[in-house]
Amino acid sequence: MKRQVISVLMGVSLLAVMVSGCGKKGDGADDGGSEGGKTLKILTHYDAAFAEAAKKYEEETGVKVEIEQTAYENIGDTLEVVLSSQSDEYDLIMADGPNTSAYVSRGYLEPLTEYFTEEEKESFSPELLKQGTVNDEFYAAPLGDSSTVLYYNKNLLKQAGIEVDWSQYTGESRITWEELVDLAKKAVAELDPDGSKGIYGIEIGQVSSVYQMNLLANSMGGKNISDDGKTVKGVIDSDEWKDAIAWYQGLVEEGVFSKGVSGLETYNNFYAGKCVFEWMTADSYTFCLDADLTEEDFGWTYQPCFEGHEDEVATGCGNWALGVSAFSNNKEEAGKFVNYMTYGEGNDIFLPISGMGPNTSARYTDELTEKNPVLEIAKYEAENTAFVRAVTPAFNEYSAALSTMWEDIRNGADIEEAMESTVEQIDSALGEYNES
Repeated sequence: MKRQVISVLMGVSLLAVMVSGCGKKGDGADDGGSEGGKTLKILTHYDAAFAEAAKKYEEETGVKVEIEQTAYENIGDTLEVVLSSQSDEYDLIMADGPNTSAYVSRGYLEPLTEYFTEEEKESFSPELLKQGTVNDEFYAAPLGDSSTVLYYNKNLLKQAGIEVDWSQYTGESRITWEELVDLAKKAVAELDPDGSKGIYGIEIGQVSSVYQMNLLANSMGGKNISDDGKTVKGVIDSDEWKDAIAWYQGLVEEGVFSKGVSGLETYNNFYAGKCVFEWMTADSYTFCLDADLTEEDFGWTYQPCFEGHEDEVATGCGNWALGVSAFSNNKEEAGKFVNYMTYGEGNDIFLPISGMGPNTSARYTDELTEKNPVLEIAKYEAENTAFVRAVTPAFNEYSAALSTMWEDIRNGADIEEAMESTVEQIDSALGEYNES
C-alpha cells in the first residue's frame, strides 16, 4: 500500500539465490515444525512489527512464525519468483492490496472464507473488503489502511502574511482546491517572487502515482475502471478525467505544482520549508516529527474538494494485506494466523509499530490518535470518502501505464494523445487477462 514502487531492477544474483533456496511443493517450509507446533514463514519489510505479534502468538498457540526480512522495493519481485515456481517457501503472503486480484488470477492465494466469520469481515471498511475480494471470494485481509491529508507549513504562511482559520474546515465543509491554489499563489508571490529560493505552492507526496493522482479525477466523479473491470475506455478518457488532467497540467505550467521533482523529494521539500502545502498521507505526521518538525511548524486538514463536486470527494485508502499461499503445506495454521494478525489481537500489536492506519473503526483508539492526531481525519475519510484503487488482475500494468501518463502530463504532453495511448496500453493488458 502505501508508496507502491515495485522495482523491476532487482539484481539477478538475488533472484538466483531466492530461486535456488525455494523448491517445488514439498521442498520448502517446515511441515512439522517447531516445538509445540508448526512453523509458518513470511517474507516482509515489516519485520519488527510482525516479530512482536508472532512472539505473542507462539506463546499462546505453540505455532512459530519465521520472519524473513527484505527491503520494501524487493518484496514484489521476490514473491513473484517464488510463487510462480509454485514453491511452498512461504506460508503467508503479504501483498500490496491492489495486487490481490493479480495474485488470485495466477493461483497464488488460498481463499480465507473458512477463517473469518461474516461479522469479522464486516468489521473492515467496505473499501478494504473490496480490495481483498475477488469474484465474491475473500482472499486477502487488510493489515491496515491509509488516507490522504493536506498538510501546511505554518512558518511559511506566517512569513507570507497569510492567516487561515483552519478550525473551520471539517469533513462536511472543506477548503476547495481552488481556494488552496489561490493561497499557494499568494504565498509564493510573497516568499519567492523570482523563483530563486525554489519554493513551491503545493506538492504531492506520491506524485505521478495512481494512489494519489487518480483521486483528482475520482473527486470530479470519475471512476478508475469499468464496472465489470474489463476496460478503461470511456473511463480514464471521460470528461471527468479530462477536466482533472487539464486542471493539474495547467497548474504545473504555472509553477504551483512542481515538475521534475520525485515523490521523495516533495516530502523533503516540505520538511525543509520549500513547500507551503503538501498533499500526503496520514502517516506522514510521524515522518514530519522524524524530520525534527513540531506542531508549531506544521498543521493538517482534510483533503480539499473541487468546487461543484463537494459531495464527490475521493480520498486514498488501502495498504498491505495478508493472505495464505496456495502452495503452503500449513494452510489451516496460516489461515488462523491471518485472522490473528488482521482481525485479532496481533493487529493491536502490529499497528503502532508499523505506523499503518487502523483497519477497523474500533481500532481508532484514544491511545493511537494521541500518538498521531491526523488519524482522526483518517477515521472520517475511511468511513465516508475512501475510494479504492482499480480492482483488476492487471493492476501492475494499469498502474505503470497511468503513472507514465501522469508524469507525461506533468511534463506537458498533449492530453488527448496521452489519454488515448494509455487507454490502448491498459486495455491491451486487460484483454490478456479477460481471455485467460
